[in-house]
Amino acid sequence: MPSKTRKFKKMSSRAKAGAKTPLATTLLNPDLYSKKFDEYPPDVVEYAKQNNLQLPLLSSMRGQALALMSQPEVRGQQHLGRDETVKFFKNIGVETTDAIQQFNKATGLKRMKTTRGNYCLQYPFECDTTDLDKRKGVSISGDRNSIINTIKEWWKKNLVDVPNEEWQIGHLDPTVDDSSEKNLAYQPPIQGKYRDRFKFDQFFLKMWPTANELVPKMNEFYTEKEQRVIYDALKQKFEVKPTP
Repeated sequence: MPSKTRKFKKMSSRAKAGAKTPLATTLLNPDLYSKKFDEYPPDVVEYAKQNNLQLPLLSSMRGQALALMSQPEVRGQQHLGRDETVKFFKNIGVETTDAIQQFNKATGLKRMKTTRGNYCLQYPFECDTTDLDKRKGVSISGDRNSIINTIKEWWKKNLVDVPNEEWQIGHLDPTVDDSSEKNLAYQPPIQGKYRDRFKFDQFFLKMWPTANELVPKMNEFYTEKEQRVIYDALKQKFEVKPTP
């Protein structure tokens, strides 16, 4: 589903300037915050109301995370990494083993594109309800446990219970002339079904189609919207710029 993005009416001067590149942010000092927030900033509440967004309850960790990111001195200016998220929750007396996830969860408000693992709320505010919309009314027909057990059995049969002597050394990326250990891994027999068609990580958690596999099946792997993103990126990378 396309992302629903609507900009807040009150735009700052820097937004009016039309800068496309995200502004640099500084690292937030979590020691400046030592108690839970009991309310959101008024303009965040008003923006949510105008755009039919349901802000997380402040009794939740996700609500506290959003309240911090939406503070006037923080939004669009300061980012948090893993260490800062852990320290923030510790400072306000909340125990969690996965603090950063509370900042990573979708709220309907767009976050800035920063370095991976850093979080900062976009300002002026923008809606981004894609992840929320994808979760509305989701369901899978059939017995839940039966479906899950079928998946488990497949992994058990094709990976877990395959005798070690049947595993063979194979290339993670079959498209490069590299037989060093960084491009090799022990692989189960089923990998042979995908040989020379896909690239793998060493634990078989990720796989990517090779170019020869991708090109004739582009519509199978990617939506038209994704193909346009890929096209624009490749065009920018390979298109010869005219000499001035």
